[in-house]
Amino acid sequence: MKRISIPIVVILAAFLAAGAVGGLVSGRHAGYEQAMDRSKMLPGGAIRCKPGPWGELSYTPFSIAAPDDLLPVRSMEATGTRWFFSGYTTDSFVTLLQSTSLTPDQQHQLLGPDTFTVRSDGIELTPSPDMVFALPRDAREKFYQILAQSAENDQQLNYVPKAEVDGWFSANGVSPEAKTMFRSLCCERGEYLMFSGVAAVLSRLPTYDEKAHFTKALTQQRTLLLRLHLTPQSDVDALAKYWGVGCSHTDARTMLKSLSTIPQGTWMSIMMVLPDLPSAELYDYPSITDNPLNGPPVNRDCAWTSLNFFNEVPDPSFGTMSGVLRELSANYKEVTGQPRYGDLILFARPDHYLVHAAIYIADDICFTKNGSTLMHPWMLSTIDDVTKHFAFEIDPDQKLTIRYFRKKEFL
Repeated sequence: MKRISIPIVVILAAFLAAGAVGGLVSGRHAGYEQAMDRSKMLPGGAIRCKPGPWGELSYTPFSIAAPDDLLPVRSMEATGTRWFFSGYTTDSFVTLLQSTSLTPDQQHQLLGPDTFTVRSDGIELTPSPDMVFALPRDAREKFYQILAQSAENDQQLNYVPKAEVDGWFSANGVSPEAKTMFRSLCCERGEYLMFSGVAAVLSRLPTYDEKAHFTKALTQQRTLLLRLHLTPQSDVDALAKYWGVGCSHTDARTMLKSLSTIPQGTWMSIMMVLPDLPSAELYDYPSITDNPLNGPPVNRDCAWTSLNFFNEVPDPSFGTMSGVLRELSANYKEVTGQPRYGDLILFARPDHYLVHAAIYIADDICFTKNGSTLMHPWMLSTIDDVTKHFAFEIDPDQKLTIRYFRKKEFL
C-alpha cells in the first residue's frame, strides 16, 4: 500500500545543495480528524473543508479495491518473500541478528546459502514461509524498520489502517485463519499496521478463492470524493483563477459560471477540473498492460504521477532518478507561503531522504499514488493521512518534513 519505488530515496542531493529546499511546513494538516468536529459535518456524511481560495469544498471518505482480474495472486505467491537490507554487509547483518532474540538455530537458518545472498549494495534475504512466521517480534520490528528504508522492498510491504482492517477483511471474505496469520506478521506504528509476508500467508491458504480474498483486501484503500459547492453567490472569477491552472482542454471559468447559475446551488466533482492524466487515473489501479511488452516498462510511482500531473503526454523519464532530478532543478521553485492547487509536495526524512511525492489540491487534500505496484491506486487523500502512512520510514521520535514546490511557469 505504499512506497516510492524508483531509486530516488536520497532526496535530490544536488537540488538540496543548491539551496532549493527550505524549512519544514507545518500546521496545515487536519486530516480525517476533521470528521470529529460535528460543525464540519454535512448531510450524507460529507466533511466540510476549511475555507480558502479553493471555495467551499467537502469530502466524503470511501474505500476502493483492485478488480478481481487485476489481482496478482499467483505471481505474488510464486515470487515468495524477498527482503533487501540496503547497505548491509555480512558482518553488519550478523550483528543485527545477534541484537534480537533470534535463537542461534534461527540465525543459522537465515544465513544459509538458500536464504542469504550478499550483493554489492546490501544483503538479500529470501526466507521460507516457516522462517517468516517464526521471527520473534523484536526481530520483525527491526527488520521492517530497515526494509521500509529501501524502495526495493516496495512489493513486500503493506500498510493498513488499524481502524479499517477488520472491516476490509470482513467485506472481502477473508478467512479467520488468514486474519490470524496476517496479525501475527504485523508491526504497529501509530494508526497503521505494517505487514510483510503476503507470499507466506498465501502459501498456507488451501484454496485460490481464499488467496484471492486476502489479496483483494490488501489492495483496499481509503480515499476521498471531493466536491466543490457552487451557488449564484460564488466568486466565479476567484474560483476559476484557482482551479483553472493548467487547464488546456476545458475553460474552467465557463463551466464554473454555468454551474453557479443553478438557483439552489450544486456540488461539482473536482474531477471536472483535473487535468487529463489525474482525471483519467483517479481511483484506478495500474494494469500489467499499462507497460506493453514491445516497449520498456515505465515506473509509474509517486514521482512519475506528481511530475506528470499537468502533462498532456506523460514523460516516462519521470520514473527515473535522473529524470526527476533534471525536472526539479530546471522547472520547479520552492514556495514557503500558502500552497495552491498543482503544487508539488515532497515528504522527506530528517536526513533528507525522499519518502514520497504528491500534488497539492486544496486545504489538507492531495492527489497521490502511494507506491508503484499493481496494489497501489491513484487517489485523493489528506496530507495528514499520507504523513501517518509513511511513519515507518522514520524513527518513532522523528517527524517527516513537508516541502512545497511550484512549476516556474505558474509563478
